[in-house]
Amino acid sequence: MTAPPMLFGVDVVDVARVTRAMSYSGPAYTRHVASPAERDLHADPGLATAAAVAVKECLVKAVGGRPRGFSWHDFEACGEVPLPGAEWADPLLAAAVPEVEAATRVSMTERCVYSVLGASGSAALARLTERSAAPGDSATVVGMARWGFRGDLIVALAILITMPRGALRCP
Repeated sequence: MTAPPMLFGVDVVDVARVTRAMSYSGPAYTRHVASPAERDLHADPGLATAAAVAVKECLVKAVGGRPRGFSWHDFEACGEVPLPGAEWADPLLAAAVPEVEAATRVSMTERCVYSVLGASGSAALARLTERSAAPGDSATVVGMARWGFRGDLIVALAILITMPRGALRCP
């Protein structure tokens, strides 16, 4: 069986840069970039927000950039939920992790599945299917992400794939 098309992204974030933005803008910055579920990615609010930024930036790279109408909330964390029919995707992502870990010396122990919505979902779907994403399409885009941190550095890696609409059940 041939794996369907996929998109990859990787990102590195300096936690101090994110915490400075949080200090400057207060809670508005965190609300702007992270969902309530993502704010719980770590007990330290700065680390949780930086992790959300790192994962979303690698998802943005996988999408191909920030499309017109982009929102940070185009990417919705679903936790560690199974992706029916995508049994090949997690091993593929896992196979890329050792090389990224070796290059960055950051252990990527965290993982999450993301629903990709809005303008980012449409742009990714168009890239994955090489056609315009019509409103009635039966496919949706989902992401699988791995990340980790060491000191003030967060490294994230993500893969985007299509799935039948409704196959992903976020809690």
